[in-house]
Amino acid sequence: MADDSNSVAFFPAEVLAAAARRFPEKTALIFKDEALAFGALDGQVSALAGNLQHEAIRAGDRVGLLLPNSIAFALAYYATQRAGAVTVVLDARLKGKELVGVLRDADLKLLITHQKLVDDARDALKESKKIPLWIVEGQGAESFELRLNAAPQAFTRVRRAPENDALILYTSGTTGEPKGVVLNFVNLAQFPEIMGTMHHTSSHTTWGCILPMSHISGPIYLNEIVDKGSRMVIFDQFNPVTLLEGIQKHRVTVFHGVPIIFQLLLNLPNARSYDTRSVELAGMMGTTVPLALMRAFKDLLPQVKVIQGYGLTETSPLLTLTEPHMADSKMASIGRAVPGVEIKIVDENGAEVAGGQAGEILTRGPHVMKGYFRREAATAERIRDGWFHTGDVGKKDADGYYYHLGRKDDMIITGGLNVYPAEVENMLAEHPAVEEAVVFPIADAKRGHVIGAAAVPRRGQKLVEKELLGFLRANLASFKVPQKIIIRESLPRNATGKVIRDAKILLGQE
Repeated sequence: MADDSNSVAFFPAEVLAAAARRFPEKTALIFKDEALAFGALDGQVSALAGNLQHEAIRAGDRVGLLLPNSIAFALAYYATQRAGAVTVVLDARLKGKELVGVLRDADLKLLITHQKLVDDARDALKESKKIPLWIVEGQGAESFELRLNAAPQAFTRVRRAPENDALILYTSGTTGEPKGVVLNFVNLAQFPEIMGTMHHTSSHTTWGCILPMSHISGPIYLNEIVDKGSRMVIFDQFNPVTLLEGIQKHRVTVFHGVPIIFQLLLNLPNARSYDTRSVELAGMMGTTVPLALMRAFKDLLPQVKVIQGYGLTETSPLLTLTEPHMADSKMASIGRAVPGVEIKIVDENGAEVAGGQAGEILTRGPHVMKGYFRREAATAERIRDGWFHTGDVGKKDADGYYYHLGRKDDMIITGGLNVYPAEVENMLAEHPAVEEAVVFPIADAKRGHVIGAAAVPRRGQKLVEKELLGFLRANLASFKVPQKIIIRESLPRNATGKVIRDAKILLGQE
């Protein structure tokens, strides 16, 4: 980390170089049968950075990464940073018109992609501008591996300022057209600082990366391991058996995931047969997490601290986090505000609400993005009077711990009464035969909307709508009980694993 103009900034390539000096022979990255030590990693990054500059990438140029989870992703990230470029991380699952739109918007100077994604990339680039490609596992002049050899001339160290653009990540676009979130080097400093302060991560930590590196997880984990000199085991795609085998073999101590990952682990009949004693901390992130799911996972791995955290790509990402020593007593909470972050809960008029009351979560501090790439109006809509409006609804208890109640747009108004889907979903998850559930609005001429729900049974269990309705009527206010509950084998999800709350899809009307 560096201190410049009273702003703490994080320059990934410089921190990597420092880690290589401290731990030259220590393994930094593991991917399948491949391992790379900090010293070798630093050397390959310098070779790539030199080749970037030799091929006319200048400070501030945008270089895209369209890559799956891999060591190549790490190399490309650190190298673009060392060359002084702005790293533009693109979701590896983008295709067709969505990929065309993102590539056009990003206005790249170079795209680094993988052989198995290159056909989609070439097709998309036909409709935007022609740019050079570096292809992982590619051949000839476009080969990424060719650039792992030293460039004809060494890279020139580039000085960047803390407020300069460091990283652009495109949002999933679930609420509209994808937008590029611009993070600077001050934003990048937040995650390593928080993890060291609140979770006491160190050079002894072994991260398990099961989330897509092509979202914000990739950059923040890569920043964390060079900051601490820790190591990371990269999983190319989620498979519960592969994860448990990886934990057992590489002694993973920390991993984060979305709820569906933990549910799949719980569904594995022989999960207890694996040696998972190394795991100290498991974070459930990305959405409102059912308390019943957290309890079930805690029962599977009793030694693990199961915690929640909350944040957005636009906030670098963490706003709140539960400390390990509070994991059991505050299991239902998304945690307290992390260091340096201000949070307030406001009503529809922007007035701060009393403790325990629900409202929109607003935040300000060094974690908030610079803005959306080339979208001043969209930025001004989200950042008003210095406060970033998350669009999420939450509440705070007397101890300063926050609780996530869902998206503001997800709130259902039925007969003039507000219902937060998370309340109903959490109660459905308490039923012993329910694996997961989602609550959604159904248009109604008299009430505006009524409440609908979809539930998935646990393996070997049978769900009956009438029984579930009775369970909810016994545990919730009557206006929160759904008018209709459908039983499904699974719930529809978007690319990031979040459940889609679309009545037509859930009711099978599309």
